[in-house]
Amino acid sequence: MLATCATESLRNRLMVTLAYDGALRREELVQLDVEDFEPAHRLIHLRAETTKSQRAREVAFGTTSSQLFVAYLRERRTLFGRLDGPLFRSTSNRNCGAPLSASSWSKTVESIARRAGAARLSTHTFRHLRLTDLARADWTIDQIAQYAGHRDLVTTMRYIHLSGRELAARFHRANTTIHADRERLLASLLEER
Repeated sequence: MLATCATESLRNRLMVTLAYDGALRREELVQLDVEDFEPAHRLIHLRAETTKSQRAREVAFGTTSSQLFVAYLRERRTLFGRLDGPLFRSTSNRNCGAPLSASSWSKTVESIARRAGAARLSTHTFRHLRLTDLARADWTIDQIAQYAGHRDLVTTMRYIHLSGRELAARFHRANTTIHADRERLLASLLEER
């Protein structure tokens, strides 16, 4: 899938990385404004009116997204002559310069999925993958919910897809730690009083 994404336009490559980094919903992604970014801290400020829960939140973006962001702003200035306003703009002859729509982003991802042979890839896949990766990085469910903008932890749980092997490895690590702790406590019984 990434090999296919690499052939996409600069705008689309940035959209893929931001969708993943920020675990962004389709509508959140296409409604980003240039002013929503804090490049020095690699943060995106999601405005309440652009989120499903109608609550503002902040998400981070990585080094690759940062580099693509700078390159895209340069390209965008050349194409449209200004830097403010909606970040993602259409380059089609019919809507040139207009804000990119959610359906346009969906069509882009459908095209990537078709060319990559990844039938289950959707705009929401990036969100699922990022939230699962945060769980793999030992974020707590509360932290993941906050990052995702979920009010209910049950919703967050639907996004986390750890494999049986990952869960088993966590169990064994935890069990080993607990076992060593208990052995240390039980060793106190060896001492005569």
